[in-house]
Amino acid sequence: MKTERFLKEELQKIHSTLKTSLNNDDQSIFRFQYDEIDTCELLNHVTCEKIFYFKSKYGDFSCLGLGHSETVKSRELNDFTKKYPDLFLTAAFSFEENALDTEFILPEWIFIRRDGITELTINKSYEYKNFSTPNLFFNSSFDLNLYDPFIPPWQSYEEHPEHDQWAEMIKAADQQFLNGELQKIVLSRKKIFGYECPVEPMAFFKAAMAQNNFAQSSYAIFNQINFGETFISLTPEKFFTIKDQSFESISLAASAPRGVTEQEDAVYEESLNTSEKLVREHNIVTEEIVKKIKTISTELIVSPLQTMKLPYIQHRSVPIAAKLNPGITALDLVVLLHPTPAVGGIPWDKARNKILELEPGPRKYYAAPIGVISEHYSEMAVGIRAALIEAAKITLYGGAGIVSGSTAEEEWLETGIKMNPYLKVVNHE
Repeated sequence: MKTERFLKEELQKIHSTLKTSLNNDDQSIFRFQYDEIDTCELLNHVTCEKIFYFKSKYGDFSCLGLGHSETVKSRELNDFTKKYPDLFLTAAFSFEENALDTEFILPEWIFIRRDGITELTINKSYEYKNFSTPNLFFNSSFDLNLYDPFIPPWQSYEEHPEHDQWAEMIKAADQQFLNGELQKIVLSRKKIFGYECPVEPMAFFKAAMAQNNFAQSSYAIFNQINFGETFISLTPEKFFTIKDQSFESISLAASAPRGVTEQEDAVYEESLNTSEKLVREHNIVTEEIVKKIKTISTELIVSPLQTMKLPYIQHRSVPIAAKLNPGITALDLVVLLHPTPAVGGIPWDKARNKILELEPGPRKYYAAPIGVISEHYSEMAVGIRAALIEAAKITLYGGAGIVSGSTAEEEWLETGIKMNPYLKVVNHE
C-alpha cells in the first residue's frame, strides 16, 4: 500500500472505526495491518507534538510512534511487557541519569514495520482516556511534491569547549592515565548554531539523510519530545538487539578518515588495523562488553574483526552474540552495559566523574541508549552522531575515545569529522 493511498483512503476507514467505538469503554486497542507503507515517508505528513521515529540499520525494521498513551516506569516495565507482549514501548535514556529512573512511553499510534509488513496499533490517549482521531496526527491533504523545506542560514556560532580548552581536557586525561586512574575516557564537544527563527526539525532530519546517503550505513532516529525540543541521531552503533533470549551487540571504536581514492582508503584502513593506539582503544571496548555479557549468558560468540565503512569515516568493529540466561530483560542489559567504553570510559566510575568535571554541560540524550522495547523483540542504538534542535538553536555533538598516546589535535579533527554530516546541512553544502 502506497503512502498516498493510506492517507487518502485508510485514514478515513480508521476514523470511522474509531468514531463508532468512542462510547465503548471495553475496547482498549485497535490493530491494523498493511504492506508497502514507508514509515519514513509518513513523517512528511505528521503534525502532532510527540513523534518517535526509529529505523534500524539492520534488516527491515522501523517504528513510528505518535502521541502519548501511557507512561511506564522502570519498576513497572517487566510486568507491562508480560501483560502486553505485542506492544512496543519507546525508550530514550539520558546519559547521566540512572537507567532505573527512566520512563518508557507507549505511543497512541505506533507503526511497526517488519519484513515488508506494517502493523498499526492504536491505543487510548493519556490525556483524553479515549481514542484520538487521525486528524490529530496527520495532515492528509499535504502535497508531498510541494514539500521543499528551507534551512535558514545561521546567525551565531559557538564551540564548547573551544580549541585551547579541548587541549587542556586532553592534558587532564593524560594525567589520569599516568596516575593509573583511567585506561580510557571518551570526551565530547559541541558546535552550537543560532538562528533568527525556529528551525523545522523534520526538514533538518530529512536533509541530513538525503545529503549523506545513510540508507544502509546508520540508524535513523527522530525523537521530538515536544515542539521546542527534538533529538536526532544518525548513528552507526548498535547497542543491542534481543529476539526472545538471543542477544546481539557490537564493539565499535577507533576511527580513521575515508580516502578520496580506493588506494588512499586502503591506507587509512591499514592504519586503523595496525596502529597500537587504535587497536588498544578498541580492544578495551571489546573486552569490557565480553566480560559483562559472560556473566548473564551462554554460547557467547565474538566474531572476527571487521571494518565498518561509513560515508565519512571508518571504524574497527566486532559483532558479539550470545544466548541470554532466562529472565534477562532489555532494561537489565542497559543497566549492565551502559555506557560501554566506546562512549564512557574504563573504569566507568572514575571516568564518569572526570567527564562531569571536564565537559561543559550534560550530554542528556547524546551517547545514551535509544530505541524500542517489547516482550519478544527489543532494539537499542547508541545516540551518537547526533544533533539537538531547540527552537532557533541547533547543537551538534562529537566525541572521541582518549587513551594514552592520544593527541589533542588529532582528536579535535576526529570529532569534527563526526559532525560533518550535519555541517553539510547547516552550511548548505
